[in-house]
Parts: sequence; C-alpha cells; structure tokens
Amino acid sequence: MKRDYDEPLFVDVASCENKCSDTKIEHEIRALCLEEPFAVLATQGDGQPYTSLISFAMSDDLKHLVFSTPTQTRKFSLIVANSNVSLMIDNRSSQPESINHICGLTITGRARALSRAEEIAKWQPMLTAKHSYLKKFVKSPSSSLILVETIRFLYVRRFQEVYQWLPGKNS
Repeated sequence: MKRDYDEPLFVDVASCENKCSDTKIEHEIRALCLEEPFAVLATQGDGQPYTSLISFAMSDDLKHLVFSTPTQTRKFSLIVANSNVSLMIDNRSSQPESINHICGLTITGRARALSRAEEIAKWQPMLTAKHSYLKKFVKSPSSSLILVETIRFLYVRRFQEVYQWLPGKNS
C-alpha cells in the first residue's frame, strides 16, 4: 500500500542548549518510551549488525530498559559477546497521516543478562506490568531477562529536528 505523505518540514538540527528545554525533551522521550510497546534492538557480531523486535519497559529515571529473550537465540549470544547495543523506538504506527508528527528515539547503551535473583525480582515486574502477556515467557527457564544501562538518547521529531539527551546529566 503506497501512501502520500505530506512534504517534510526542513529545519536546522537543534541541541537542547539553545532551542528547547531539557525538561521538555525529557518529557517527550519519557512519553514515547511509556506509550510504545516495542523497540528494535541492534546488536553486533562477526562484523555484522543484527536487529530484533522486542517488547520492553523503561525505568522511571530513563536510566535502564529491560526486555526478555530466549537464551538459545543469536540475540542473546551476541549480547553476551558484546554488550554494546542500540535501540530504536518510534511512533510511526500512530502517526500515519503526517511525516512531520513522527518521532523517533535511538538509545545507546550496554546490555547484560541478569542472573542474580534479587536483580530479576527487581526488573521482572516492571516488564510484566507493561506486557502482562509475557509473564509465562519471562518466567520460563529457557528465557533470560536483559537489562540495558542507557548511555545516550538521540531524539528526532518533525522529520529532522535532532536532540541529544543524557540520562542523569540532564535530569
């Protein structure tokens, strides 16, 4: 199905230092993370990038993201071998009429599989509260909970307005 979108608005790339408030960008990032159920996870291995669709949940302070995956997957083995990951979250499915209303968020961070019971007990409820249909999957012995410590957020709105936001530094 081909769609005719409106013409993109061309604007200068912005930084929060002079064109917006950190609070406003943080609010928009938080809303996107709360509203959108899925993200695309990018991992790397053997000199190649790999992407996977995941269900995720974000911590209130935006410093951590959690998801679950079976341990017998390429995704899991690539994370164990190289903790550097990137995630893409966007609202294109809810903004079909105007390309200028689509927002996208790239998150860079470091991922690790959780193994300690107290860590799993802390992060598992956050994921299953947002995605109740994952309760059996997350608790399965063949699945692992993955925690991503976020490093940087690159937020794009209005087609090409780009903002960098750092959790902890700006909040």
